[in-house]
Amino acid sequence: MPVSHTLRASLLILCVIATGAAAQFSGINQGDSDSTAVAATCTDDVRMNRSGPTPNRVGQPVYVNADEIDLERFGQSEFIGSVLLERADQQVETGRLLYDRSIGEVVLPEALSYRDQDYVVRAQNAAYVIADGSASFNEVEFEVVGSTANGRAQSVLLESGGIARLTSIDFTTCPGDEPAWELSAARVKLDREAGVGTARNATLRFQGVPLMFLPWISFPLDDRRKSGFLYPSFSTTSDNGVAFAWPYYWNIAPNMDATIIPRFISGRGAALGAEYRFLTSRANGVLDGDYLPGDDEFAGRDRYRYRTQANYRLGRGIVSRLNVHRVSDEDYFLNFGADINETTISFLRSDFGLYASGRGWNTALVFDDFQELDSSIPDTAEPYSRLPRLTADWRYNIVGNLDFVLDSEAVYFERDVGPVGGRLDIYPTVEWRYERPGWFIEPRAGFRYTAYTLSDLDESTVPLLDSSPSRAVPILSIDGGLIFERDLDSGDRITLEPRLFYAYVPFEEQNDLPDFDTAELTFGVSQLFNTNRFTGADRQSDTNQLSWAVTSRLIDGNTGRQYLDVTLGQILFFEDQQVQLPGVAATSFESSAVLAEVNYRPFSNWAVTAGIQYDPEDTEIDVGLLGLSYIGESGLRVQTGYRFRTRQVDQFDVRVRYPISDSWNLLGRWNYSFRDNTTLEAVLGFEYESCCWALQLIGREFVNARDGSDQVGVFVELHLKGLGSLGRQPYDLFGINQRNF
Repeated sequence: MPVSHTLRASLLILCVIATGAAAQFSGINQGDSDSTAVAATCTDDVRMNRSGPTPNRVGQPVYVNADEIDLERFGQSEFIGSVLLERADQQVETGRLLYDRSIGEVVLPEALSYRDQDYVVRAQNAAYVIADGSASFNEVEFEVVGSTANGRAQSVLLESGGIARLTSIDFTTCPGDEPAWELSAARVKLDREAGVGTARNATLRFQGVPLMFLPWISFPLDDRRKSGFLYPSFSTTSDNGVAFAWPYYWNIAPNMDATIIPRFISGRGAALGAEYRFLTSRANGVLDGDYLPGDDEFAGRDRYRYRTQANYRLGRGIVSRLNVHRVSDEDYFLNFGADINETTISFLRSDFGLYASGRGWNTALVFDDFQELDSSIPDTAEPYSRLPRLTADWRYNIVGNLDFVLDSEAVYFERDVGPVGGRLDIYPTVEWRYERPGWFIEPRAGFRYTAYTLSDLDESTVPLLDSSPSRAVPILSIDGGLIFERDLDSGDRITLEPRLFYAYVPFEEQNDLPDFDTAELTFGVSQLFNTNRFTGADRQSDTNQLSWAVTSRLIDGNTGRQYLDVTLGQILFFEDQQVQLPGVAATSFESSAVLAEVNYRPFSNWAVTAGIQYDPEDTEIDVGLLGLSYIGESGLRVQTGYRFRTRQVDQFDVRVRYPISDSWNLLGRWNYSFRDNTTLEAVLGFEYESCCWALQLIGREFVNARDGSDQVGVFVELHLKGLGSLGRQPYDLFGINQRNF
């Protein structure tokens, strides 16, 4: 029946209006607000996702019900009174429907409503010409099922080829007659085939105040990417003043794109940023950078930053990775860093590597280099470039539980100051693990050989004896443990897990070896069961030690959730440890500090973590950690932490999101150093969220740890749901400078 074409026209206009207007800024959101509480009136999901694929309506029967039907009245078929037209999931309701066979036109002269699984539309009248597929609607209102997205248009003209022309269109995701934000345009053209729309004289209003006017704008109608300008962003800081940027997105090809970002920084001048991305079946990568010519606050010097990251799959199990990161000067991150993490960067690493792996083996060939950003660090403390570094690891099962393991490395170190040269490190091991319910034992025997070929020896800085030193040392260990379990009267289960680890490495003189990339590991639970307390191969610690540890866990008998675990441990030394880094004296400890760690999760939204290192010889606490986190159903979130390390760190950190009401949250953070008697970072702000918009306003002050200066910034993000964001990425209160307490 020809009337079915009216349904197709109605569906088309719904799709182009609802998805087109909402999608014009799709993909532009620069970050969702980290909010938890939403107003109680917002019960719908404002995302524009379809509820499912469109049913196959071709060939489906059309049913029409009406109070009166006149099939031949003045050359027209007329349906009068409570007209209901149904086809699959589609419904049209109106008071009168006319069909003129002579000209092939369907007329809906009275108010009509249309509904399917995704959309609801209302219009005052409509007409449809069957021959060319054109249709016109007047005084149109639409809604998206399952969301608060809605809008209206004065008139809509559908042309052949999937083109729609709309006049006086308004769109929002806010409910009610007075929406918080609304996008209006005088004229809109939607091309469904090309997936592109254009609007003229478009205005974005927030709380009735115009935020943006564009005489012309192009936007995507679906998930196909579209070149065009994104939302502008702005921020202000004490170092740079007001910064404004307006990115342009360039959809180069289906597998590559670029974003070009012109910027103006009031305190420094005009700048340009860019990001290029590509993706193929074998490769992917990103190239991004920023360039500021003639920095007004930096003696007119050019400032820049660039970074390249790329991965390429050469074959099965073989990949290459490239990472190049450079800046124009050592103060770049001091001036443009977004937080304390960036302003404390001392070195930038660049590297290129080839990686291959197979069953039981893996190997890598890596070249890496560093750019120094902190001139206060002496030349002798700069990291060495490794040009190149070749590693090969292999595990082979000899028989049963007996395995042969080989770790090996060959590397050449380069630096302007100090000795340079090559190092070969080979560490074969035989290990056997026997495991049964309730206990295990694992003895290991290995031999480590390290040899050097050195040049540029300087006796004034490093007392090297010759240019070809070497070291050969056996490494023996045995690890074992028991696991006891007991069911409690409450139904819960408790475990007791004692563990012993013995290691023996004889002393081998190593003062004639250089220190290319070795440092002492931070003492913790993992170090209880390690045969070397150094990273890198330049030092292999001598030891004759016995480590003990006891862990106990409480496990919920109904859910299996572990809600409490406690670990105690210590190392007992039978001989003094003589191998040390240059300038460090040999130790004469009879035992290490006693370690204690507790993790307590009484409820799913509560977590308490505590750790302590107690030195029994000096009778003092070397390290202390205490952390607590809570997430309430009302949106309250609290995270506190205290960290202490003798003569190094003494800090307290608290972060809070406090819900003032269903829509308003207060945000705050205070990170204070008792050792320095100063605030490292202070944050105070608020955020608002409803079903159609969100706002975050944050004030931050943080210390530049390198020069001790304070930086102050104010950051604003306005998020119009279903449309995009204005401002800059919101402050991630529980992600910035995050540490595990």
